[in-house]
Amino acid sequence: MTQGARSGKNVNRSRTIKSRGKKKRIYEMRKRRRRKRILFVLVSACFALMAFKIKDTNVQIEEVKAALERAQAVYEAERQQLLDNAADNAGGNGQSAYVYAESIAAAEVSKPVRRTRAEAVERLKELGNDNDEIARIAENEAEYPEELLMALANNPEMSDFAANYREYIKEPPADELSRLTASEKEQEYPLFLQWDRRWGYKPYGESCIGLAGCGPTCLSMALFYLTGDASCTPDKVAEYSMKNGFYVEGTGTAWALMENVPFHKLKITKPSLSRASIVGALDRGCVIICAVGSGDFTTAGHFVVIYGYDEDGFMVNDPNCVARSMKRWTYDEIAGQIKSIWAYEV
Repeated sequence: MTQGARSGKNVNRSRTIKSRGKKKRIYEMRKRRRRKRILFVLVSACFALMAFKIKDTNVQIEEVKAALERAQAVYEAERQQLLDNAADNAGGNGQSAYVYAESIAAAEVSKPVRRTRAEAVERLKELGNDNDEIARIAENEAEYPEELLMALANNPEMSDFAANYREYIKEPPADELSRLTASEKEQEYPLFLQWDRRWGYKPYGESCIGLAGCGPTCLSMALFYLTGDASCTPDKVAEYSMKNGFYVEGTGTAWALMENVPFHKLKITKPSLSRASIVGALDRGCVIICAVGSGDFTTAGHFVVIYGYDEDGFMVNDPNCVARSMKRWTYDEIAGQIKSIWAYEV
């Protein structure tokens, strides 16, 4: 074979190799492109699926939220009914301001007397002849504080409060159960009793509202009478009093609380103790709170509310006694007992 022939074959072989290499590169390039297209399609499909799933999930979330809202509405309605029932059972139920007290004990209440613990127990034994709850308390008097025994000896109306004292003083009813009843809200001047179980067991200083909370209870009544705000219950006012230093240990509520009304801005004046001044304030639409000393309402210090008058005398709501709240009081009967007076108006 000649050198030229061999050279021709080498050129052809080289061309063939180059052609094959080019085809291979083209094939690989096309293969990569196909992979990219397939990958793009797959990624696009995934994003589309995810978008669909997210949209579907959002729909499901909205459906779940709607179902939860419906369930919450049903729960709140049932809870409200339970609270109404609980509050009605606790006191203040019915059209009369005195249904709570009448339901727990109807008793004759005489003028309060200062007694020793032993004398209070003897009085409870006497009252126990007509009241089983008081009889049990007298038998177990060592388990009760002296303050409670003396209060009950002067006011057998609070026998239900005293009978449940050991149980509820450790764990008073929940705050949400201290709300006013629908029937109380319908009344213009409902009587709030400091020893009402809705708030009476809650702490007030070293004592409890039922035994020492006449001041906050009177202020609560005045606030409700003038503003209609049913959230200003005695326990809320008592809490305000303690937080702001108006409770004085060993004494009770400071008179200063009566001039530092919480929750609402009321106009406060101090009328004179004359009958004309008191009547004039009531005629202006005022509600009056009186600090009274020893006499018909207390053996030491106490607060009562005067909310009106008629030809028979002044209308008084005593937060510690139903019987005294039901009668009319002449000016001569109460004037000598009043130590200070505050008139409130909106």
